[in-house]
Amino acid sequence: MGDYMKIKGKSLSVLRIILVVLTISLVFFIFSNSVKNAEASSVSSGRIMDMLNRICKALNISFIFNQSIVRTLAHFCEFGLLGVLSICSALSFFGVKSKSLLLSVGTFCLTAITDECIQLFSEGRAFQFSDIIVDVSGGLFGSTLVFLIALLIIKSQTKGSEKG
Repeated sequence: MGDYMKIKGKSLSVLRIILVVLTISLVFFIFSNSVKNAEASSVSSGRIMDMLNRICKALNISFIFNQSIVRTLAHFCEFGLLGVLSICSALSFFGVKSKSLLLSVGTFCLTAITDECIQLFSEGRAFQFSDIIVDVSGGLFGSTLVFLIALLIIKSQTKGSEKG
């Protein structure tokens, strides 16, 4: 896996299990939101929208959140976190290699498509290709950020060991 991986043995196994469980749990959380009917989904979005608008008002920020913005941000953030968790899981197994990034991308792309398909069976909900674009964008942001940080860490460690 490389010298950069300081965690070994039982600790690495525990870390892998935790990362995989967190990744799977987030996928189930995303799917659980998709099975909500349109009314329940609107209530959830409305609560978040109200909270964000109260925060903006308290901070004297003249921005108003609407349901569309809240839902788009929710999709982007959920899948951004999924990108982070899935790339961390893959990195723990394969190291900083392209197959780690491909596994992560496959995870959040498949989740995004499945998520929209689930909504076809939820009352008042619909498959929206635009949501898939937002989801994949969030996933790419999260996984690419972590992957690039891992590359920078390895590069800095490699330079440090060459000097010593």
